[in-house]
Amino acid sequence: MAPHKRILMLGPTGVDKSTAAKRLAARVKDKFNHEIRFVDFEKEYLKPELERNGIRNWFTFLAQDGGRQAIIWQAAWSKLPKFEDQITILGLHACYVSGIVGLRCPVNLPGICADFRPTLIVTLIDDVQNMWTRTELRAGGRDSRGRPSFEQLLTARRAEQLLGDMLVSHSQDPNVRHVLLASSNALTALVNLIVWDSKVTYLSFPISAPRRMERDGDSSFTELINRLHHAALVEMERDTKRSFITPLAIDELPLVFKWKDAQVEKAKPSGIPYCDLRDRWLQSDLWGGNDLAVLPPLGASVNVPSEQIEVVAGIVETDVGWRDRRLVLQAQSLAIFCPKDPKKDRITRGVKTELEAATAVGISSFYWQNPVWDPGDFVSTQFEPAGSMGLGATEALVQRTESLEALIRAQP
Repeated sequence: MAPHKRILMLGPTGVDKSTAAKRLAARVKDKFNHEIRFVDFEKEYLKPELERNGIRNWFTFLAQDGGRQAIIWQAAWSKLPKFEDQITILGLHACYVSGIVGLRCPVNLPGICADFRPTLIVTLIDDVQNMWTRTELRAGGRDSRGRPSFEQLLTARRAEQLLGDMLVSHSQDPNVRHVLLASSNALTALVNLIVWDSKVTYLSFPISAPRRMERDGDSSFTELINRLHHAALVEMERDTKRSFITPLAIDELPLVFKWKDAQVEKAKPSGIPYCDLRDRWLQSDLWGGNDLAVLPPLGASVNVPSEQIEVVAGIVETDVGWRDRRLVLQAQSLAIFCPKDPKKDRITRGVKTELEAATAVGISSFYWQNPVWDPGDFVSTQFEPAGSMGLGATEALVQRTESLEALIRAQP
């Protein structure tokens, strides 16, 4: 199968698409000897157009009337060359957000589809605290460079995903794909998508239960989840037609919980210390190293203003369900890992919701339950064999596997 030749990479400010694309190009060159060209639309075409129009900085552009923004954007787009045979990743923002005028979308969606003709659209997302840290470092304290808040970054992240879907609906190519991928996901998943048009498998598993167990001194569930991800990475290296996407590639709730814990103290802090090498599920634990994801950890220790978290705490908690369901619906299969809470006879709510969403649209699911945590074989009773009327949707689409390795090897 030929690689995708024209890839559109969307993503809100602060997600660092340029570094992601460079790391991707280096991996593809090393492994498959394919050359990838990356074009940064804002840097190479839009910013020179702003200068030609006497607009001195990004802050001033964001304050322009929406119609004026669209005219300038279209003038910049018209200077984009035709891309032919070389694999090209075009990075751009589908929308812009500022505290002055809110959310704007000056891009011409039909024009992008007609002129660039992407066959794969990737929306790259990241933890909001990482996006905020990057934009703060870039701005260096200068508001004119753009210093979006947590709320603005989350708004832009949601909008970029939606506009990626809209680009699919505007495309004349019935095979164009839009994949949402977090920068903490394994880089191999993105490589396989671009070079082999791989099928996507979503890793579904409880997240709250292993963290609760770990707080109680039992890290066995956490270690099993890490083993699951290690196995997924090995499988993607073995079978290039597979891409595994994990919900743990975005992990913002620990920061919210840390902020909530601080509120019960007498002296409420003005800032919450955060570092992605300490305060989230570690990349090194998930993949076995810090250089295996689309982007490595920032490793920066920052003091996040408490008011930033306070404004978005509810949004972050809501986003978890929205985002994970979106990841389910873009997949060709689900790999459901230990769906039963080890302490209770029930399938955890998040996994149950994801399974219901997949079954409703005909996505196949495979599951494996650690027998140590299910001595009564409770999970199998949730997927009983067919009755007199034959297979129902759940029986037809949900299959049991006998080991973690078999779960990962199950083909979409």
